[in-house]
Amino acid sequence: MMELLEDVLIRCSECGSVIGIHKEEIEFDAFAYDHGENGMGDEIEYRHDGVIVCEECGNEIQFRISGFEYPVGAYNYDDHEIYGGDFEESPIVGIVYSQEEFDIDCAYNEFNRVERLILEISDNPDLIYNISPREFEEVINRVLQDEGFETDLTQATRDGGRDIVATKYEMGKPIVFYIECKRYGRRNSVGVSIVRSLYGVQTSDQINKSILVTTGHVTRGARRFVEKQNTMMSILDVNEIHHLIQRSAMKYR
Repeated sequence: MMELLEDVLIRCSECGSVIGIHKEEIEFDAFAYDHGENGMGDEIEYRHDGVIVCEECGNEIQFRISGFEYPVGAYNYDDHEIYGGDFEESPIVGIVYSQEEFDIDCAYNEFNRVERLILEISDNPDLIYNISPREFEEVINRVLQDEGFETDLTQATRDGGRDIVATKYEMGKPIVFYIECKRYGRRNSVGVSIVRSLYGVQTSDQINKSILVTTGHVTRGARRFVEKQNTMMSILDVNEIHHLIQRSAMKYR
């Protein structure tokens, strides 16, 4: 769900007084919008409609703060409006993931399993070609977390062209990445069709950037296509993957 990441400060347009609202006092209502068969499922709007009265002059200030999640699990954008006052700074909202039932023992064992994989691949890089595609996704998911990303590993059967949704915050704003993982053999190639498909999903969902992570050979056509997208796409090849794995392994040791 969405929640405010910082407190809200509102300046009254009548007397200039500043009114503070603690972020925990802002509660959001959720509204789902169906984009039909051509969409990526429901778009969720989290919205707070608020009214405050200035204690100094009695001016009534109405405001709205919204955050949008589309597809479900990926931050899209936020919006706000105010009447009778001004926001001192734009409200900052973000997705907060929660799990009602959490088995700490299961989570700890799962963490250790992926950690052991990273340590083993760090010692013997060729092992990366022996793990399953799902294990490869789990390893990449973990090293991204170690690099400061918040991640959501999608289900193994239906990822819609995105294996991992990764979020990083810059200047308080979330930047969302779609990560596509291809655990290929040394002789298998990633062609331009794969990066075109990934870019299509990215642009359709209005995501900031996509990254193809692969152990296979990347063709010249695929690299040229990615380069044309400038900062909107990038590729991590097997050498860069091993570099990230080494960085994570150093932390675990």
